[in-house]
Amino acid sequence: MRRLIRFCALIVPLLSLTIATGPAAARDWSDYANARFCYRICYPTDLMTAEPEADNGDGRVFSAPSGASLRVWGSYNAAEEDIDAIVAGIADDGKITYRSAAKNGVVVSGRKGGEIFYAKLLLEKDAKGAVETIRAFRLTYPAKEAATYDAVAARLAKCFGIAR
Repeated sequence: MRRLIRFCALIVPLLSLTIATGPAAARDWSDYANARFCYRICYPTDLMTAEPEADNGDGRVFSAPSGASLRVWGSYNAAEEDIDAIVAGIADDGKITYRSAAKNGVVVSGRKGGEIFYAKLLLEKDAKGAVETIRAFRLTYPAKEAATYDAVAARLAKCFGIAR
């Protein structure tokens, strides 16, 4: 029993330190808000550099020296694509290994070559259920960087949303 108490006395503080300073929590984060399509997202400023907003105001790219890239954008569904076609475009010929759909959005992840991608789409639909507006982000990173970027993807999924 004494050994168990000593073990817990040593391990519990270490575990709490790991939880509090995990890969995503230890990062410096900033926000990007898009005025044209009314969405917002956070991004890790210590990992990624923000490139200038696109000339048409639809979004922005954030890049990292590791080869990781975060693309965030909004668009009107002028081609009247269905959700499956939109998701296929997001996958960019990669193999989707996870897909979860909700009433107003889709999350997908998978692999393409030596990279992992994670994407979230927020879909605004009309009265008939057709997709009118798409707000999305896609994080792509080298598979060897998964320990860092899996945690980043989880945080991005939580902070990405409509800003009205």
